[in-house]
Amino acid sequence: MKDLIDSYLSWLKQKINYKEINGYYEITTPFVNHINDYIQFYLKRDDRDHIYLTDDGETLNNLEMAGVDVTSPARKRELDSILNGFGVKLKENELITMASPATFPMRKHNFLQAIMAVDDLFIVASPKVEQFFLEDVTNFLQQNNIRFSPNIILQGKSSFQHKFDFLIPASLKAPERIIKAVSSPKKQNIIAHLFAFEDTKQARNNEGIMILNDLEKEVAPEVLQAIEEYGIKDFSWKNREKWLDKLAA
Repeated sequence: MKDLIDSYLSWLKQKINYKEINGYYEITTPFVNHINDYIQFYLKRDDRDHIYLTDDGETLNNLEMAGVDVTSPARKRELDSILNGFGVKLKENELITMASPATFPMRKHNFLQAIMAVDDLFIVASPKVEQFFLEDVTNFLQQNNIRFSPNIILQGKSSFQHKFDFLIPASLKAPERIIKAVSSPKKQNIIAHLFAFEDTKQARNNEGIMILNDLEKEVAPEVLQAIEEYGIKDFSWKNREKWLDKLAA
């Protein structure tokens, strides 16, 4: 399994690009947002060794252009929950955080995770989707009396923090299970999820599960293969009744 982690970190290092623009460094990541643009953010280091990270307002501006009203009470609560969980602040329309050289790797990781989580709010703008995929999954679990804790942040072996949508505690029949509800299972974004699962598993010896939204489009075979190689269970949302008993154990 170590070779898979090393492969992911090597891929991430090779795919991240940067260039200097007016005193800031523009960081381009290999992860894509809802409009299939590579996610970018900016950082600047001052003379006191403080490192300032910002998305320059791009994340929320893109959502607003797509018709997502992040000022509505429900969406504002979700936005605040995401930002608080990753230690990111909102300055007008910008997502921002601060770091020192010592905390930069973890702060950068959490900042990128926050941008990706906020970008997922786009799903509410789709006329074909009546509510968040996450809300659909939550309702399904509640209706079937599955015990879980929502919106969990766990620390992995690397000391990075990772956000999971649900945690089902261990029982006599099954280990602790951590779950991500993936509304848009694209290869670029799945890779980050896989690292989160593996890093957390090494620290807690739990079981990882991805619930994949395949209602409108089948999940690509290479995505399913990548999930299998990491030992993560992939549950089809379309066939959710078939795996319900595995969560009830």
